[in-house]
Amino acid sequence: MVRRAQGRGAPSATIYCQINIDVLPPAGSGGIFYVQELLLTVSDLSSLFGTLPVAQPMARALAAMRYETPTPIQEQAIPPLRQGRDVLGQAQTGTGKTAGFGIPLIEGIDPTRRMVQAIVLVPTRELCLQVADELTRLSAHAGLRVIAVYGGVGLGRQTEALQRGAQVVVGTPGRVEDLLQRGSLRLNGVRLAILDEADRMLDVGFLPAIERILRRTPAERQTALFSATIPQEIMGLAHRQMRDPVTIAVDPERATVDEIEQRFERVPDGDKLSALRAYLDQPSTFLALVFRRTTYKADRLTRDLERAGYKAAVLHGRRSQNQRERVLADLKACKLQVLVATDIAARGLDITGLTHVFNFDLPDTPETYVHRIGRTGRAGETGTAITLIGPEDDKELRQIERYLAGQRSPETNTPQGQRKGTPSGGSRPGNGSNQPRRDTRPGQRGPAGPASPSHGRPSTPSAEGANRRPRRWPSRQAS
Repeated sequence: MVRRAQGRGAPSATIYCQINIDVLPPAGSGGIFYVQELLLTVSDLSSLFGTLPVAQPMARALAAMRYETPTPIQEQAIPPLRQGRDVLGQAQTGTGKTAGFGIPLIEGIDPTRRMVQAIVLVPTRELCLQVADELTRLSAHAGLRVIAVYGGVGLGRQTEALQRGAQVVVGTPGRVEDLLQRGSLRLNGVRLAILDEADRMLDVGFLPAIERILRRTPAERQTALFSATIPQEIMGLAHRQMRDPVTIAVDPERATVDEIEQRFERVPDGDKLSALRAYLDQPSTFLALVFRRTTYKADRLTRDLERAGYKAAVLHGRRSQNQRERVLADLKACKLQVLVATDIAARGLDITGLTHVFNFDLPDTPETYVHRIGRTGRAGETGTAITLIGPEDDKELRQIERYLAGQRSPETNTPQGQRKGTPSGGSRPGNGSNQPRRDTRPGQRGPAGPASPSHGRPSTPSAEGANRRPRRWPSRQAS
C-alpha cells in the first residue's frame, strides 16, 4: 500500500508501508472475511534527505551530523536496502557509504527487541570504532544500542555490553568469531548483515571467518557488501552468500580524487623533513596525515616533528589498542597538527578536518596511493595531497602516472583527478607531446618554497615553470 505523508509546512513524500491483514472470519459470519487494517502513523515521515523520505528521528540525527543531501552511493544504496534487496556496492572510503547502509539498517531495527538484529563486519579496529560511532549518531533518536567488538583489548567489557542487550554489533571477524565460540554473541536474530571494506578483509585472510560467521545468521537475512574493488574472490563470496543482489557502483577512482589537488615535488631524501616542515608551517595546513612505509621510519619522523615543536602522533600496527584509541580521540578533539602513519591508515580512517596528506615515502602500489590520498577530500570536501619524490622513486612514480592516466575523464580526456590538481599522467606541463621529459615532473613549480594549496581551484602550471630546475630545500637530515 502506498500512502502520502503530509506534514504541516513540510514536503510530502511517498512512503511504502506493509499492512498486516487479518483474514480469519468470526464464527457465524457466513464466511464473510473481515479485513482488519493496521493503521499507521505517518505524520513523522514528512522530512526529506535530498529526495529520500526519512522519519523525523532520522532527520534530526542527520541535521545534527550536518548531512544535508545524500551522496551518490547513498542515493543508490538506500532504496534497494529499504526494499529488502541484497546489495553489492563498489565505492571507495570517503563516499558516505556508512550512512548509505546505516540509514536503512537503523530504520529496519525493532528497538523493543533486546537482541542483535544487524551485524557489520569490518577489517580493522579503527574502522570498527569509526563505523560504530557513526551508527550511534545516526540512531541517536531511535532508542537503539550499538556496540563495537574488536581485538587487542580484553573480552570483559564487550561481553558485558552484549549481556546488557544491543541491536547492532560492529566488529572485526576475529573478535566476532571469538565471542560466538564463547556463547557471548548470538546471531540467530540478525535481519541484515553488512560486509564493509570486503576486499580488504579478504586481503588479510578473513574470508573463511566471514563465511563461518554468516552461517551463524538466518538464511533469510538480507546481505549488503561494500568494497573498493570487486575481484573474483568478492564475486565468489557474493554468489555464495547473496540472493540476486542489486549491483551499484560509484566511479571508484573519480570519487576519490576529483576533489583532491595532487602535487608531486622532487626533493632529495635528506631535505624531505625541511620540505615537510615548510608545508606544515603554512596557515592553510590545518591538519596533516603523513605516510611512511615502515613503523621504524614513522616513529623516527614523529620524534623529529615533536622535537621541532609540532603536536604530532603516530599510528601503526605495533601500537597498542589503548594507544590507538588515544590518538583517535586526540584527532577528534583537534589536539594534533600532524599524524604520522603507515598504510594501516590508508583505508577506512575518517579524520574530520584533514586538509593535507603527505606521501613522505611512495607506496608500493598505485592503488595504495589512491587510498592514501583519499583520506582527505572526503564526502565532497576538497583536500590537498603532496608527494615528496626522491631520486630512487622513479619506478613507483611512473606506475602512479600510468595508473592515473588510465582513469581518464571522457569529457576532458585528462586523468580523473587532474581537474583539481596537477598530476598530469603521461603528459607533463610544458611538454607539447605525451612523451615524458626527464627534467619535468607532475606538480613541479618554479618559485622557491611550497605553493599554497588551491583547495579545489584548478592549477595550471606554465611551460616556463615546468622547465625550471627542481628547487633545493634547506638541508636537514631525515630518516
